[in-house]
Amino acid sequence: MVGSLADTSSAGAVARLASEAERTGWDALVAANPGGGEVWMGESYLGVKREQGRYRDYRVVVERPGRPSVAVGVLAKRVPLLGEWWHLPAGPAGEDTAAVLEAASAVAGLARSRGAFLLKIEPRLGLDARDAIRAAGYRDTVRIIPNPSTVLVGLGEPGRSDEELLASLGKKARNSINRARRDGIEVSRVPATDENCATLYRLLRETAEGRFVLRSEAYYRAFWQRFEADGSGRMFLAHRAGADGAPELIAGAYAMALGDKTTYKDGASVRAKSAYGASHALQWEVLRWAAERGARVHDLCGAPPSDRADDRDHPLHGVGQFKRSFAPEITDYAGAFDLPLKPRAYAFWVKLGDRLARRWSLAVRKDPYY
Repeated sequence: MVGSLADTSSAGAVARLASEAERTGWDALVAANPGGGEVWMGESYLGVKREQGRYRDYRVVVERPGRPSVAVGVLAKRVPLLGEWWHLPAGPAGEDTAAVLEAASAVAGLARSRGAFLLKIEPRLGLDARDAIRAAGYRDTVRIIPNPSTVLVGLGEPGRSDEELLASLGKKARNSINRARRDGIEVSRVPATDENCATLYRLLRETAEGRFVLRSEAYYRAFWQRFEADGSGRMFLAHRAGADGAPELIAGAYAMALGDKTTYKDGASVRAKSAYGASHALQWEVLRWAAERGARVHDLCGAPPSDRADDRDHPLHGVGQFKRSFAPEITDYAGAFDLPLKPRAYAFWVKLGDRLARRWSLAVRKDPYY
């Protein structure tokens, strides 16, 4: 049986590598997790990370006596002389803190048996879970998944009309969407062709302008095209008539989906005042797409922490205000945590290894994300 030599258990939970049949239906297993599953553990995300040549990807099943099993996506990176570190993006899943720690412990045992020196987790638990996670031996670390705090837009039951969906949004969002309509802003769902990928990347680059770091255009193109090919991603572009009457690009976005949840991945717009409402119109079309897929929740992927929602000095203040116009509440997750599996190797990694890896990647690959 696959993984039979490396099965480990914790408090009754058993972690093993997924069978070939389970790998074939991986997204369905992830979608069945407590909480509805996360796109960051899905086939498309794991696959694109593997294809970039920087990670190994594993699919792990945690069997829990008397309860449904949990599917855990793993991204692993090998470090010379130290072994692998395992990252569980947005996971592991569980009904509560105890269940998450049980699953994480089982995966940690499997990782250790395969020579890993570190396990990184980013569970979708609230801030009140931090003390219990730390008490279990985990240490706070820098997050990898981009939404430690976020805004979740409830889409309700499948089958809602556009009018019902629009009415459920905040007043400012509704007004901006209607303003964009009056101003002739049109949003289209477009294929992730090389040309459209280059177009959206140019928008992202113009928006970044030193405010945040972008990966290469090739990375984004591979990401967007992989998700589209798998049927789990969609690109959106917004235009309005220019001075000469020709369509003028003013905004773009990309969204991902898994199970009954969709996630906003990338987005940018021009800064011209004539583009007022473009980002709201763009997100409205994303919400329509999400609802058509039967999603119940749309994750706007990133916001200031709730206790700094109105802090104008926070770098995500403007982004947060935009996203809260759709739904006012900010959801804060517990954060990212390291569990040392080999204390000496982990100590070296924290003191020097991680820093050297980042510097090397930036110098050689021109990419801070090693």
